[in-house]
Amino acid sequence: MRTTLSACPGNRSSRGFPRLALAAAAVLTVPAFLVGPSAAGPGATTPAAAVTGSSTTTPTGAVSSTSAAAGAAGADTRATAGGDTSPPPVQSAIAGLTTEQTRTRSATVSPAQRPPRSFCGGALTFGTVNNCGLIIGQAEDTWTFTTTADSDVLYVQVVEMSGVSLSIRVKHQEGWTACEISAYHEYLEQCRLGPAGAYTLTVRTTSGSGNGGYTLSIESRRTPSTCEQLPADAFSWASAGVGGTLPAGLATRCFTFDQPTGSKLFIAEPHLRDLTYLHAEITDARHQELCQTHYADFDCTLSSAGPYRFFIDHIDGKAATYNIRLPRISQPVGCSALSPTDGLGAAVGQGRLEPNRRACHSFTSATAGQAEILVDQQVYRWKLYDNAGGYICDQSSVEYCVLPAAGSYPLLVWSGNDYKARDYQVTVTTPTA
Repeated sequence: MRTTLSACPGNRSSRGFPRLALAAAAVLTVPAFLVGPSAAGPGATTPAAAVTGSSTTTPTGAVSSTSAAAGAAGADTRATAGGDTSPPPVQSAIAGLTTEQTRTRSATVSPAQRPPRSFCGGALTFGTVNNCGLIIGQAEDTWTFTTTADSDVLYVQVVEMSGVSLSIRVKHQEGWTACEISAYHEYLEQCRLGPAGAYTLTVRTTSGSGNGGYTLSIESRRTPSTCEQLPADAFSWASAGVGGTLPAGLATRCFTFDQPTGSKLFIAEPHLRDLTYLHAEITDARHQELCQTHYADFDCTLSSAGPYRFFIDHIDGKAATYNIRLPRISQPVGCSALSPTDGLGAAVGQGRLEPNRRACHSFTSATAGQAEILVDQQVYRWKLYDNAGGYICDQSSVEYCVLPAAGSYPLLVWSGNDYKARDYQVTVTTPTA
């Protein structure tokens, strides 16, 4: 007799459901395994079938429905077997998802600014005029030179063109600044250097703006490029002088000479009648400045030993003619002697004064005492010295000049800064014995 089993689900064996659940879990879990890292192995490429198996893209960080179902089925299976019912880690399913890397926006890269263009610079030679046609804005022109003497003095002449205002900086090769000259404008300057060696001279615009050109010239006090010997007659009152021309932009020109220590010289007006503002300087054997002048009518005492140097320049760097005369006031040479007129001690002289020139007359007194000096009104100034160059009196004396001893005396006369030549006459009455 055949027994008929009931179709009621409740009568079915309880083991049937777990089998179906395992089958479903296996089917549902396959995509997750194929997508995850274990499907391709570490570092391998994910198979194309695993990537394209679903038309739905799961957002980054979300769990797909397929993975969730597989996880639930696995939990039921573990529960039936009496195992842990906690769901498996979701990370294994998520780790295999292809995610787009976050892109960082880079900052805008500006091209590096080019330094201002310099058109001039290079090696400087003493006694040479260098021409720079253009300097622009914040550009800096770097020039180099070398001095072979310690404690040198550098003469610097810069002539600015087109209204540009320049500044100068001189640095030693080790980096320290020897001198800095701001607000430069067509004027000779002196820069005291340190030890011998290489230096840089930088030219730049004072305000960092504008443009123009300039000329640049340097000279050394201790080791000048050239130094011409002055002839002996340059120290005579009868000398016509040593003439020449300064080119535009030249720093200075050097002459050398020797005279007895203690001599008093008169630096004659080197600019003649055109008043072109020449500057003169005399230095001793130690290269120390003894005297200088921008003006006429200047006496200089050679108080220390020679040989001596005479530097002449135009303070504005312009081209100029010069005529150097350094007649001695002490132990003078070339003075015109006054002629005695009678036995009463009177002596008379006359002459013609050229513009901006001095004339020297000499007379002898047999004794010390009061002397009377009369100069006609055509001559504005006069000054009396003793034979050693010591000052005695001048035109401001109210009454008499007192001669300190018997001897010879030089008398200088001039008409001031006058553009006209003048004839004059002078009379000196000396004391009688």
